[in-house]
Amino acid sequence: MPRPIAITLLLLAVAALAAATAPAAEAPTRDEYVERLEKVCKPDALATQRAMKGARADVRAERFTVAAKKFAKATSIFGSTVKQISAVPRPSADVDRLKKWFTYLKRQESYLRQITAQYRQEDPIKAGRLTARFIHTGLLANNVVLAFGFDWCSFKFSRYG
Repeated sequence: MPRPIAITLLLLAVAALAAATAPAAEAPTRDEYVERLEKVCKPDALATQRAMKGARADVRAERFTVAAKKFAKATSIFGSTVKQISAVPRPSADVDRLKKWFTYLKRQESYLRQITAQYRQEDPIKAGRLTARFIHTGLLANNVVLAFGFDWCSFKFSRYG
């Protein structure tokens, strides 16, 4: 075999091998994935706790404008967190499970927006119903990723006031 053809075949083989191993190198293990997400979720969860401090008391005292501002801040933090963690490469074995989890997270973000809107309209009854849906969806999300052992990325209603 002439030398230029052999070199070309060798380069093609190396390129094919690199292309085959590149996606495998990008997909993290489940433990690495959890570690990366927890680093994003922890500061945002703490920020949510600070933003929502006293929200229940505000609702009980019918200070709906104040509560709406707190929920708006929590919505912003939650949405930012979901956006950040959705960009992280996922373990290949868990892609379907995580897709379902992110569907629940997006639904929770929608509920937070709706809760904020209801408090702005001073309608605590509708906001209460939406809050129940928000909590239920959060628990469903937790069930989907129970095997991951999340701490800061799992839903805990106590962080919301």
